[in-house]
Amino acid sequence: MEIKSLNLNNQRNAAHYQFQTDFNDIVIKYTPQALDIVAAYEAYLPLYRNEGIALVAITKSATTEEIETADKARDFTFRGLADKVRNSLNHFNPAVREAAKRVMVIFNSFGNLSPKPYDEESGLLAGLIADLRTKVADDLPVLEIVDWIAELERLNNAFISLEKSRNSEEAGRSELRMKTVRVEVDAAYRAITKRINALIIVNGETAYAEFVKELNARIARAEEAITLSRATTKNNDSVAEEK
Repeated sequence: MEIKSLNLNNQRNAAHYQFQTDFNDIVIKYTPQALDIVAAYEAYLPLYRNEGIALVAITKSATTEEIETADKARDFTFRGLADKVRNSLNHFNPAVREAAKRVMVIFNSFGNLSPKPYDEESGLLAGLIADLRTKVADDLPVLEIVDWIAELERLNNAFISLEKSRNSEEAGRSELRMKTVRVEVDAAYRAITKRINALIIVNGETAYAEFVKELNARIARAEEAITLSRATTKNNDSVAEEK
């Protein structure tokens, strides 16, 4: 019996802190004294608390909620625009169908932009809009998507403005602090789990069995969440082939 390993680097900030919170709760439940990790836990605890402070700082300084809302708005409009063009491929009017074919070529060349990293998506959306207005300008009124494109441009510009505020000096310091704290927390966490695994070899598993079972169950959930996140990203990328 031993504590399973977990690639902590693959967790997002919030998921990482939640995992550490659950780990801390499990340690408290079985007590550092009973687990014989008093010194290691005393070194870990202030670092864990620092991570919570750093996470709050990021949330406040980076206007995360506003940025996520703005990104969802432009993604929603992008998908709606792409759907409208794709649906026009089946229009009863041959002229509309032909226009949709030409415009769809532009969309296919860019693929599904919604899952892209923020900055990359911003640039690609601007490029998509420019290509639509220059390469297939005559087809836009035929498909009745002039207003759609204008709205997508407005939402993309609004997102870019919010993103600039995210990149303020204060937000940058918060992000840097979080990265540093995570490295420290990970090292302290591994020191504890390494010690317990060693104690199991020396003393046997009886005193640690329930703790290890509970922690391993939590690690399994964390691994599932990481796998699901990657699968979701992969599926979102594959949507590009449909457009």
